[in-house]
Amino acid sequence: MVSTRSTSLSAFSLVEVLTTIAVIGIIAAIAIPSVGKVVEGSRRGVAGNVIETLNKATREFSHSQWDLRSTPVATSGGDELLILRTLQWRDPNPSGELNVPGPFMKTDWNPTTSTSDQDYRAEWTGGSWRLLEPGTGGAGLKIIFDGSDLGTPYVHAPGFTPVGSR
Repeated sequence: MVSTRSTSLSAFSLVEVLTTIAVIGIIAAIAIPSVGKVVEGSRRGVAGNVIETLNKATREFSHSQWDLRSTPVATSGGDELLILRTLQWRDPNPSGELNVPGPFMKTDWNPTTSTSDQDYRAEWTGGSWRLLEPGTGGAGLKIIFDGSDLGTPYVHAPGFTPVGSR
């Protein structure tokens, strides 16, 4: 007697494979732009927090030292960098017990300046900071999102003259 064994193979047909790939493609086409919007929204939020922090430090400096005002220079980022260094400065001879000597901003933040309309930038307006988003012209402190602008604390040169000093 001859024994017959039946073997059953199961596999996807070509139509099933193509349908699965098409469904995955449709889901990816919907999801990928949404992820891009989430990332861009996060960057905008982080940049907004940087501006809020700079404005808070400016207010605290103005309350403790003197009113921090200067004429903005729209074509460079040098004035923004000088204002930041003023906020990072510690008054070596504070006048009075109530005056906080500073610094008012973290001293380990060392941003570069940028005039590229591809970057988020912090622009000095003469009395406060505002956010320049990509697509907007102007110069300011480049806001970087990977932390590469944090590191060694900035050391002021002896005899540093802060903006608007007495």
